[in-house]
Amino acid sequence: MSGWLLSFLSVFSLLQADITDYLEPVVNKPKSCGVENVDFVYVINLDTRPEKYAATLAQLEPYGIAPCRFSAVNGWSLSLEAINDIGVAYEPGMEGGVWATSYPLDGDRMAQHEVIGIPGTTYFGHCMPLGAIGCIMSHLSVLQDALDAKYETIWVMEDDIEILQNPHLVSARIQELDALVGKDGWDVLFTDQDTKNGEGAYVPCSTYAWRPNYTPLDPFRFAWRTDIGSKFRQIGSRYGSYSMILRRSGVKKILNFFKCYQAFLPYDMEYTQPANIRLFTVREDIVSTQPRAASDNGSPSYLWKRVAP
Repeated sequence: MSGWLLSFLSVFSLLQADITDYLEPVVNKPKSCGVENVDFVYVINLDTRPEKYAATLAQLEPYGIAPCRFSAVNGWSLSLEAINDIGVAYEPGMEGGVWATSYPLDGDRMAQHEVIGIPGTTYFGHCMPLGAIGCIMSHLSVLQDALDAKYETIWVMEDDIEILQNPHLVSARIQELDALVGKDGWDVLFTDQDTKNGEGAYVPCSTYAWRPNYTPLDPFRFAWRTDIGSKFRQIGSRYGSYSMILRRSGVKKILNFFKCYQAFLPYDMEYTQPANIRLFTVREDIVSTQPRAASDNGSPSYLWKRVAP
């Protein structure tokens, strides 16, 4: 490759904005969340989905839980400049040769699918939709807010949760996990055993997804599923980001990963990637996901949602 092209690519890499340049602030924060052992509770909700937030509040309010609504980043409204600053700009030395998705700056926001490997092109995982990019930026915005606020433990929910047991059980589980592995012994605790499909069956994950600019040092850890006592399980991977308890250590690890490697995959394929991240689940579901909840990740379904007469 010619010297001038390498120089151009180096400059391009420097010019690419940091992913955190596109994080959104959390506003109208309540003074307390109403959950013992949790400093703050966030609910991520699109402005175009007020009915989903209302349904979430209707489940939480009877338990005296006062979440902070975060106005989610709408990936379908992101500019092409933002999209290309958020993804992975391909550079010489990165792995290539597989199918990926790009959103060219001179395009019309329609995804293009091609074999990854064109220097200077920003890529995402194959068929990565704009809604999923917005989901990533929403979670990172919340994590940055928690880091800036110096919270030690936060609860991040999406607006498609389903409460299966008293959510205040989470307070006891945090204490119990602390006793088992130490307060500094875990990063993320999921409030259900695993994510679910449309029929409500668990959908396990035991591997990691490929990235052009990052390969885990220990790929075998993604298959870990080890019972810790009678109420917890340590895991290496899973899907679903709808209800996560995060320690400050976990917030830092996830944020630092994205700041270093940019966004490429859906969020629930990324939060498992940071080296040495320690993930746990409860062994009895407390808060899970609605199996058939409406989603705007794959398409802007809110444009066609049914409106009551």
